[in-house]
Amino acid sequence: MQGHGLLKLMIEALPSGTLLLAPRAFTTRQSMSKSYLVLTAVGADRPGLVNEISSLVLAAGANLEDSRMAILGGEFALLVLVSGEPSAIEQVERRGAELGPRLGLQLLTKATSSPQAARDFLPYRISVTGVDRPGIVQRVAAVLETRSVNVASLESRLSYAAESGTPMFVLEAALQIPSAAAQADLERELGAACEAESWEFTLTSG
Repeated sequence: MQGHGLLKLMIEALPSGTLLLAPRAFTTRQSMSKSYLVLTAVGADRPGLVNEISSLVLAAGANLEDSRMAILGGEFALLVLVSGEPSAIEQVERRGAELGPRLGLQLLTKATSSPQAARDFLPYRISVTGVDRPGIVQRVAAVLETRSVNVASLESRLSYAAESGTPMFVLEAALQIPSAAAQADLERELGAACEAESWEFTLTSG
């Protein structure tokens, strides 16, 4: 029996006056009510800061979706994306305003939109290594800008050559390249810039 015919017989079998309700789109409504918040914190490093902040998010009934944390110099720096119902996000903001001074942190919150997966780009990763000196990040960033390449994430650090102990600067970044043509031009221009500065670089898909 066809589906429509079976549905008709089921409806006819119901008592007269029965009210039929259409299924509610719970998933859609729930996702529409979800709110997002970026929380940043900077302050003197000490044990327990990650626990304090993650406990705040949990106690508010929110979820910690994405995070970046590092010790820079003697300072602890944190950047997180929090999601939850609007009431939970309000609690994170309120409790954060109280927690920051208590922990000696400069803690800021900012409402944001839901993460959107970018589709019209090629994902690449870049690594640049060279003897440390001022201007390496700026030089690489200038080349990326000329080809409209977006930097999705970037990390840099100092390492030391095994034998000489020379400080080496290491830059690693996730890139969003707009097209295959831009990728070819970018690789050529990065190659020229790195050769001129005696840097080593790799540009790989993924």
